[in-house]
Amino acid sequence: MSKGLAERVRETSWKLMLQKLDGEPQLSRNPFSQLDLSFDYSKVDPKYHASTNPDDEIVLYKGALRGYECEGLLSMALNRGLTNHVAEVKDIIENGDDELIRELFDAHTSYYHHTALLSATFNPELAQVFAPTRSYHNKEDKTIYQLRIKANRCVVDVYDTGNCGSGKELLILGAIFPEEISAVKILNDDEHSELLSPCGHYIRWHPDKTSENRAVKDVSNWKPLR
Repeated sequence: MSKGLAERVRETSWKLMLQKLDGEPQLSRNPFSQLDLSFDYSKVDPKYHASTNPDDEIVLYKGALRGYECEGLLSMALNRGLTNHVAEVKDIIENGDDELIRELFDAHTSYYHHTALLSATFNPELAQVFAPTRSYHNKEDKTIYQLRIKANRCVVDVYDTGNCGSGKELLILGAIFPEEISAVKILNDDEHSELLSPCGHYIRWHPDKTSENRAVKDVSNWKPLR
């Protein structure tokens, strides 16, 4: 990570830690609209584009805790009220410094605690990894959300810093709005795992990295929301 980006991330992390120790509230807020949280694809290198048409609606999947259908999901930055960091990340990606962008993606997939991005994928099998079904792993009730969002709301991690392979990792700016959640998986148990083997005998730990699958195993196990 470049010194500039690394220092900014580290300094903000320290500030957040000190605020927490001092009892200062870190208030979750999202003052942005979908348009505010859209990239200007005319400024973004086409290799990062999720589609050739920025207004195309693309279908993605995200594993997360249950219950976000009505409120949507916020990035860690907005969960901590760091609206300036969201704008900063948007500028980094639109300004087109490949080295800085790659370092930003790497920092995100390494889980720095105020990232302005949210991860999603084309492949529901990959999303299942982040919504485990086995009881001894799944202490929290998780599920998979199907998203329908405009292409310019996200960029592709072309460097595969998260080791997602052909399923690809898409990085969504700032927040996922409730109206962008198109369906939610109903039963998320072993029997309905997207990682259940074709013979139905065992659950794979990870999807095939060469898989370009974009279909869920059982469409009847999904509740449409729009």
